[in-house]
Amino acid sequence: MSSPLYLAFLWHMHQPYYKDPVSESYILPWVRLHAIKDYYGMPAILDEFPNIRQTFNLTPSLIEQLNDYAGGEVSERLLEVTLVPAHKLSKEDKLFVLRNFFMANFENMIRPYPRYLELFHKKGEDAEAALLKFNAQDFLDLQVWFNLAWFGYLFKKEDELLVRLIKKGKGFTEEEKKALINKQFEVLRKIIPKYRQLQEKGRIEVSVTPYYHPILPLLCDTDVALRALGEATLPKYRFRHSEDAKSQIDRAIKCYRDTFGCAPKGLWPSEGSVSEEVAAMAAEAGFLWMATCQGVLYNSLKNNPSFSFGPKDLFSPFKIKTGRRHLNMIFRDRGLSDAISFHYYHRDPEEAAKDLVGHLKNIHRETKNMEAPLATIIMDGENAWEHYSNDGWDFLRAFYKRLEEERDSIKTVTISDYLREHPPKRVLKRLFPGSWIGANFKIWIGHKEHNTAWDDLYSTRNSLVRFEAKNKDKESQKRAKKAWRHIYIAEGSDWCWWYGDEHSSSNALEFDALFRNHLMKVYQLIGEEIPKKLLTPIVSCGKISRLSTMHPGSG
Repeated sequence: MSSPLYLAFLWHMHQPYYKDPVSESYILPWVRLHAIKDYYGMPAILDEFPNIRQTFNLTPSLIEQLNDYAGGEVSERLLEVTLVPAHKLSKEDKLFVLRNFFMANFENMIRPYPRYLELFHKKGEDAEAALLKFNAQDFLDLQVWFNLAWFGYLFKKEDELLVRLIKKGKGFTEEEKKALINKQFEVLRKIIPKYRQLQEKGRIEVSVTPYYHPILPLLCDTDVALRALGEATLPKYRFRHSEDAKSQIDRAIKCYRDTFGCAPKGLWPSEGSVSEEVAAMAAEAGFLWMATCQGVLYNSLKNNPSFSFGPKDLFSPFKIKTGRRHLNMIFRDRGLSDAISFHYYHRDPEEAAKDLVGHLKNIHRETKNMEAPLATIIMDGENAWEHYSNDGWDFLRAFYKRLEEERDSIKTVTISDYLREHPPKRVLKRLFPGSWIGANFKIWIGHKEHNTAWDDLYSTRNSLVRFEAKNKDKESQKRAKKAWRHIYIAEGSDWCWWYGDEHSSSNALEFDALFRNHLMKVYQLIGEEIPKKLLTPIVSCGKISRLSTMHPGSG
């Protein structure tokens, strides 16, 4: 009898660190809104499918922000404007609502609701002109609909308050709005306990990412980009701080222990970014496994004399020797993962689920002579579902139902459970540096904007190191410790994601200002003058950010 095909899911849950060090306010609402739409719903759907096993990856910076919200004492501009009684909104507040409260997928989160769609068309292209059209009830209904539409499918179908508000559709009251926001915080408080509960039952595994989501190989040495790209224009200053990479890993492990009461077994390095130095760190830190993408595996194998990349490679785990330790390596199947991320939302959910299971059956046939072949689906656990009807629940239910029906031939597993039963026999002699995007680091380094950010980080970090070396008194060391946190936040991958030509965002200026504000906060904490260049946006845009920018002497 042939082995079943083992299938490992890894749903990666992450948001940038949105708290601004100047205002101590969350400048964007995506942690809160994805919390009520995805972060609870994705594990909760497994309650319907007791035989499905999955791995969820939670970044510590996301856990920190979820805990912040769950505590209830948060400042967030969109939340605060939501709670202002509609008849008391200032002109500035009204313009803010009109410009920001339609930030939702049009097809799946605005069009299905007649009143939200009516308000969308009433607003039109000109927010200033819309001020003359909107009355107090329009603004109140818009405050409610923006916060209501972001709730996940589970709550829209089962929660009594949400069902009633959707049925009512318009003419909401201030009391209903307050109840809706209270419901958001009720959900926020359930999220981490849900993951903890399912992990303790053995239904899921929770893995982790370095704390503030940095690109670890670049922290270790920005010159690693040359190995991955062949050639590139790098920053003026070579950034080489393996100690920062280690600190990001150590802090992540502590956060995980504090949250789940045990050590993590799996590491999803930010953006699947790996190198041999990073693998050694992960092994030394005690991780059982680390995951990246198939492109990295291809580059790691292609120089072997007998190179022939096929199913025996893609559907096998490997181990890599790092000093006296071994680290197990799992590789993302790009085709399976990208099909869910970018393609299946165009199709009927049942048809898409049937097609995906068909691909898995084909893999099973291709690997029939292999012992315990492993297929992987590794992808963002939140972003894709905005493009699916009913937040992807129709597709996921159809897919999971078919997997349960096929469980004799396709067996879902957590990654650690699989590795315990089927430890890798193949050794990867070299690990080529790269990420899950193009198997290189082009997204985060090489463009003028990227390189400016890296050089600013380099200079700020050096200023902090000099301050710490010269000032050994207790108060100075306390300030230095606070400053290091802002360095680690600025090392996160999210800021450079929006620099350069690859990606665009209506919030690019906010991301840019957040990055610079964290660097400026370092100078403020160590009592040094803020370099003038940090007062100027890095992002190539003539607009002035709506986010306040720290100036010398501000707190």
